[in-house]
Amino acid sequence: MPYLIDTHAHISHFPAEEQKAILDRAREAGVKKLINVACDLDQIAPHLAFAKTDDHIWSSAGVHPTSLNEDLEGSMKMVRDAAKNEEKIVAIGEIGLDYYHDKFPHEMQDAWLTKQLEIASELNLPAIIHCRAGKNPGENESAFIDLIHILEREVFSNAVIHCFSGNQVEAQKLLDLGLMLSFTGITTYESNENLREVVGMVPLDRIMLETDCPYLTIEGKRGQAGEPAFMPEIAKCIASVKGLAETEVIEQIQRNTESFFNI
Repeated sequence: MPYLIDTHAHISHFPAEEQKAILDRAREAGVKKLINVACDLDQIAPHLAFAKTDDHIWSSAGVHPTSLNEDLEGSMKMVRDAAKNEEKIVAIGEIGLDYYHDKFPHEMQDAWLTKQLEIASELNLPAIIHCRAGKNPGENESAFIDLIHILEREVFSNAVIHCFSGNQVEAQKLLDLGLMLSFTGITTYESNENLREVVGMVPLDRIMLETDCPYLTIEGKRGQAGEPAFMPEIAKCIASVKGLAETEVIEQIQRNTESFFNI
């Protein structure tokens, strides 16, 4: 039977005493595999240790664009050293551009993203890319324009855009570059018809699914923390948009994910 894979979770961001129950609920909901994504240097080692406790959990290594520091070269050595010899680290991420919080200059975000894409290329690992809009009209487009420019400049395609929130034009440009797009519970929000239209035009073999828990959730659970057990509702939404059976959608996305992350 096909099964669900949460490609982007932050289990370690839940209270420690809740984590076992969260994972148990995930398994009961048919989520067999999970990637517990790191966002900064301090998370890499504990996330790796956590992954090693369970055959169905993997981790990543990378620095999120809101977690940069003044030591780019030293930080990149830590990311590279962690990722190069650990089978449980299956991606470089979460990396990218964040114009919403805008904690660091865009040139600095570019430099950190570029260096981490270089590590991903060197180690033949996929990248998990974050691209978040600014707060003002038009700034969503600027984040994606800059990201696409960087990917073209670096000739890098082995990546997934986590929690894709762009429009159809941006989606098509990223697909043309060879990237995967990952969708979260925000796809289920009643007000998010534009995002469902994006889902409709993305080929099923280029889609992955995630919760980005605990930060995002699904329609009907808004105001609550998300968790991997909500994955079936995301898959159901994708199947409805595509006009396909849920089992067909889950099976194809399982193939996409296992091939992409080599898990």
